[in-house]
Amino acid sequence: MKVLKCLQISFIYIGSIIGAGFATGREVMLYFGDGGMLSGIIAGALMGALCGLFLLSAKSYRRLKNSERKSVRAIFAVIKSLLWVCTLVSFVCMVSGCEEIIENTYGIKNVGLWTGIFVSVLGVCEMSVMRKLNAIIVPMIMALLFTLSAKSNFFFDWGFRADRVLGYCGMNIMMGGYIIAEQEETFSLKQITFISVVTAVFFAVSIALVFNLSSDFRNFSMPIFEFSKLHDMKALSGLIIYLAIFSTLIGCSKLICQENSGIKIPGAFSVAVLAAFTLIALQFDFSTLVSYCYPIIGYIGVGYTIFTVMLPFILKVFDKRSGREKLKSTSRLYERS
Repeated sequence: MKVLKCLQISFIYIGSIIGAGFATGREVMLYFGDGGMLSGIIAGALMGALCGLFLLSAKSYRRLKNSERKSVRAIFAVIKSLLWVCTLVSFVCMVSGCEEIIENTYGIKNVGLWTGIFVSVLGVCEMSVMRKLNAIIVPMIMALLFTLSAKSNFFFDWGFRADRVLGYCGMNIMMGGYIIAEQEETFSLKQITFISVVTAVFFAVSIALVFNLSSDFRNFSMPIFEFSKLHDMKALSGLIIYLAIFSTLIGCSKLICQENSGIKIPGAFSVAVLAAFTLIALQFDFSTLVSYCYPIIGYIGVGYTIFTVMLPFILKVFDKRSGREKLKSTSRLYERS
């Protein structure tokens, strides 16, 4: 089993999901602040399982993507359009969070602007660039979270709400699931299981850590940042949040540029559009964007996840019907002859 290759796929999935909302603690508190830590841990484990299901569905997804039937292609176009819009909204949220955290942490302005422009250019690069960057960034984020958590008194909250688990997974899963489904490689069941377990452990542990760090500051825009200020670790918190934002921005940019390229839109135009939305993002408050946009993305994500997971079964039914129709057609031709 190619462990490095599997880890890279896991880190691509993780990196496209964590983002500003996760690393600031705002997203975790929004969903689990009154839902309990156990809800967050289960949601993390479920996102790992869904990663495996997306990989299992990748072959079926490619069949759908390359179908010659107009009805199927129309459905696929609607899905991709929703994904494109949701990804662009996520991009705007990430840039806003990037600007806010760097200015509050280090007093430097316009970092969100230059980061947004930089990742816009990265979007037209090869997928290997994204893999290499996330292979460095994701382990760093986990290490920094553990360092920050050393200053806290860990407690376990047994609270659980199934609706928050589903909502959180739906909100996060859409872009990560699509990027995974787009992978051209074929993975064995053993490899898929390994990727799922690594991803589930990362999310379950990191959500528990973020919940613990954020719980006393749940009403703030960036709870982890407030915890860090109290313990004189503001610079470390700013670095964690920035890295998480950067990794997700790369995923957003890559997905948007890739989709635009699929319909013959030049890469330079895609970069210009993302740069324009970077400027728009700087006009909005991060906390407000998260509160309004994330729940909507969550509902769309739940629908996308259900569709993708059910896709192999849908195609099997379709194949059986097509086989029966072909057999009937052949029988009629035989009878006429």
